[in-house]
Amino acid sequence: MPKVKMPRSNPSLDMTPMVDLAFLLVTFFMLTSSFRTPEPVVVDPPTSTTKTEIPKQVFMITIDNQGRAFIDLTNPAVKSRVFEKVCNQSGIKVDSMTVKKFAGSGAIGLKITAIPQYLELEANERTKVNQTGVPYDTTGKKSELYWWAYYTRLEAHADFKAREEEAKTRKLPFDKSNYIQFAVKAASDAKYDAVKNVIQVFRDAKVKQFQMITGLESEPSLK
Repeated sequence: MPKVKMPRSNPSLDMTPMVDLAFLLVTFFMLTSSFRTPEPVVVDPPTSTTKTEIPKQVFMITIDNQGRAFIDLTNPAVKSRVFEKVCNQSGIKVDSMTVKKFAGSGAIGLKITAIPQYLELEANERTKVNQTGVPYDTTGKKSELYWWAYYTRLEAHADFKAREEEAKTRKLPFDKSNYIQFAVKAASDAKYDAVKNVIQVFRDAKVKQFQMITGLESEPSLK
């Protein structure tokens, strides 16, 4: 009895489910992603041959050549709590949406009273705001920059202890070096008194260690 030959056909793969999944992922990231606003100031720090990298978690104070101070904190959760504490210290009430906007913002150089109104602006409108810097006058009462540094120190310690306790409870390894550190990034032509006053603010807030951020230059060749 002769064998029945089956017609040959090329195998095909239905790509429709994969295309649908790709569009779902794109839609998800578009709806959940928040774009970081452009930095209000860019400084050119002095250079050095030190190759130490900027910490992943850092409270950064940037000082431009006009002596203006800008603050930024890379840990959003701690940044939110510090913002609430500074607002409460100044008698300013903020809602949860404003706190969330601040946590997702970049460096800011404004008085605390001007920040809530600033956060209401769209990203393209924020770039038009003339930021005069966070006040750090060391004469008389404690400055606003002092309270930013002070509450960041307290919340950084609380965050470290909470993560350490959680790792211990879940019996997971814990990186003790992953601690929010303090740093100053000053323009190479920044005024000496401005840098000196910011460092004094750290001392007043009992910040015992901080880094000076510099640009990297090539090491001198030895002949």
